[in-house]
Amino acid sequence: MNTKEPLWTWIPNVRLNDLYFEKPYAEFEAFIADKYYVNYSEGFADADEEEEVTYKSDSEEGIFSFTEKTHIFISAEIWSNLYYKGRNLIGLTPKELKAVLDVDDLQKDEEGYYYDSDELNAIFWIENGIVESVSVH
Repeated sequence: MNTKEPLWTWIPNVRLNDLYFEKPYAEFEAFIADKYYVNYSEGFADADEEEEVTYKSDSEEGIFSFTEKTHIFISAEIWSNLYYKGRNLIGLTPKELKAVLDVDDLQKDEEGYYYDSDELNAIFWIENGIVESVSVH
């Protein structure tokens, strides 16, 4: 029996697989070895804060952000195979998403482009009536 978690398994406010939110990632160099740097946030950090660095992976279909020097995991956006409680959220309709998440604060933006949840620290991007990607932080 295979008990390995699927890539990517998300536990809100805790982790995305072995990337723990707001914790340094010890395997940072190995993690970014097959990803490429994207300059989304350069110059936006306050003088007292570390710069945020972002890496994109086409093979894993996601974007991952860390602090530059301490490699603290900040956030990710996943475009396929994001599992929550054993269910892939990508491809769900908003109605199915609401049933799976079962949170009280899921709110739709005025234009209908996304749903967000402060409780889960996530944004669920909607296109063509289904979840296209999920941003978690």
